[in-house]
Amino acid sequence: MKRIFKYLMMMVLASATMFYSCETMELEDLASPNSLSPDLADADLLLNNIQISFLSAMQDMQYNGAALGRISYMGGRVYYNNFGSGTISGAWYQLYASIMPDIAAIEGLNGEENLLAFHLGMSKAMAAHIMMGIVDSVGDIPWAEANNPAEYPSPSVSDDADVYAAAVAMLDEAQGYLDAAGGGDDMYYGGDASKWTKYINTLRMRANLTTGNYAAALSQTNVIETAADDLQFNYGTQELQPDTRHPWYQSDYTTSGANIYQSSWLMDLMDGDIDEWQAVSLADHQAGIHPINDPRRRYYFYRQSYNTPGNQTMLNYYDSGVYSYPCDWGDCDGTANGETLQCSLQDQPFHLEFTPDGDSAYGDGRWCSNFMGYWGRHHGNDEGTPPDNFTRTAVGVYPAGGSFDNQPDIGDYNGSLAAAFNVGQVWQGNGGGGQGVWPIYLSSYVKFMKAEAAMWTGDVAMARTYMEAGINESITKVMTMSAVDAEADSSMFPTGGMVSAFVADVMAQFDAAPMTSALDGLGWPVEKDKLDILGEQYFVAMYGGANDAWNFIRRTGHPRTLSRGLMDNNESGTFPRTGTYPSNEISANPNILQRQDNNTLVFWDAGVTNPSN
Repeated sequence: MKRIFKYLMMMVLASATMFYSCETMELEDLASPNSLSPDLADADLLLNNIQISFLSAMQDMQYNGAALGRISYMGGRVYYNNFGSGTISGAWYQLYASIMPDIAAIEGLNGEENLLAFHLGMSKAMAAHIMMGIVDSVGDIPWAEANNPAEYPSPSVSDDADVYAAAVAMLDEAQGYLDAAGGGDDMYYGGDASKWTKYINTLRMRANLTTGNYAAALSQTNVIETAADDLQFNYGTQELQPDTRHPWYQSDYTTSGANIYQSSWLMDLMDGDIDEWQAVSLADHQAGIHPINDPRRRYYFYRQSYNTPGNQTMLNYYDSGVYSYPCDWGDCDGTANGETLQCSLQDQPFHLEFTPDGDSAYGDGRWCSNFMGYWGRHHGNDEGTPPDNFTRTAVGVYPAGGSFDNQPDIGDYNGSLAAAFNVGQVWQGNGGGGQGVWPIYLSSYVKFMKAEAAMWTGDVAMARTYMEAGINESITKVMTMSAVDAEADSSMFPTGGMVSAFVADVMAQFDAAPMTSALDGLGWPVEKDKLDILGEQYFVAMYGGANDAWNFIRRTGHPRTLSRGLMDNNESGTFPRTGTYPSNEISANPNILQRQDNNTLVFWDAGVTNPSN
């Protein structure tokens, strides 16, 4: 099977591991060129194709959650344009044109001895996951008629609740096959049927949480409990024939620089309190005592600059004290640069003034730029691309297998700013060479889901326990990735004390936060409540695989601290409750009517709103 896998990877991996797919298809065209004819291919090859298609579908859907959850940067100012016919076109294609036909082919090859039970068990589990994800994204979809193209060449949509029920039933069917198989071989779990069972139980828990059966979600056992159970795709370092590197690495570690913008909101959440950084004394700096900040930021983000135009950098100036550069030199706007960051010469948007997105006493707000050299983009920024490929913040060592950020937060200046910060740039082959992972379901995600379920049942103490476990498991997993970057400076690794201090600080905030809090006149919470804090930490943990962030926002209306867009609500339109159907499917199938807005509610969506829009 490994020989077949290598052959398949050479044929399809590059096209299957993009951020999102533009592929579309008609449901009557089920004889897809990407689906392998059963009379020419064996079951192992079919299974490998299903696994690659599953990864592609997960990547397609995770973009939606990441962009709407401000975990990744969203370009474009109008939601309907961003979440129109391309919302799940890739996942739609993979389910209907690749995975389901291949499952049917394997079923046709499976004889009375049930020798392909493992193939069918894991394949049906993956298909059920995609089914639920597509329903979450667009609501009603073809199902009851979709699997019979001879009788229904233009299948009508089934009720979204019925499709969810069919997906849960498919999980039961998948478990039955796995119980009969005992084990096999695969790309994710190495043929361990017990881990596929944990994945199935995790999907059952997910379905219960999504549909409001919180007690069942909380009581679900034998789920993805530890990092050893994590469902993820592991990448390599090979550049050609096939390119096995993480797709984000392929985009950011090039000879022409980085091509992805990082979320200004996420970087701001993780880099610590700016007032506390401004208050650092020389003695504390020299003793290595700095403000509490998220230990994962050096793994997530690789800075290519010590300063972002329009903002400030901390500097130990000839051991005379810690200063804010360039503001303490009397020119707070001295780093503004219209060529590389146009907004650094512009006024803040009126609707963001006096909000956490707006300007601070130290420079431009995160609507334009971030502190300490973090250089990304704000939600809704639709500008073109300036010459910033070697200055913007790139993806780091987690999850993309890039570079660990060795840059000091406070530079020790002795005549040269460049020497004070030892800034590096991305380049092809740097860091871990792309030997990253694509998270699909991690044990940390499960802990946050259990924490949310506990909150809904009123058990705050249990929610606290699960939340703390989720943070710790996320940090532990992320920190192991430094091993793939031989140039990672271990002196910059977070110490155990730093990790403990960060977790204790977050949990103290959670303990002190009220169950609910009001909004101020600008629509921001007057203080964070418990679900705001839980949601923020869940979203940080989901970096790289944020498929469920969109569901969390619609389910809870939190976190209410998400950045507001550069566009106001009148321009953006309302927050998407669903996307729209793939345009090619609409063109080919007269029984599916396209929507003209993003306002349709999925059956489980109670319409709870988030003030961030």
